[in-house]
Amino acid sequence: FTCTPCTRRSTHRISKHGYHRGSVLVTCPGCRNRHVISDHLGIFGSDRPGGWTIEDLLRERGEGVKR
Repeated sequence: FTCTPCTRRSTHRISKHGYHRGSVLVTCPGCRNRHVISDHLGIFGSDRPGGWTIEDLLRERGEGVKR
């Protein structure tokens, strides 16, 4: 992903189970900010039933997701 504050690109390995059923945070190696990638446990105040992923948010904004 690309970090918005520092514009640094990085990759992280995330388990499929964690991405689709848990809550995932990654830390940017450049600015050390934490980014929420998915939240299916409702830890971060999600009002969406069933949780969400970063792909859902980007799709709502009209941005593409490259896999």
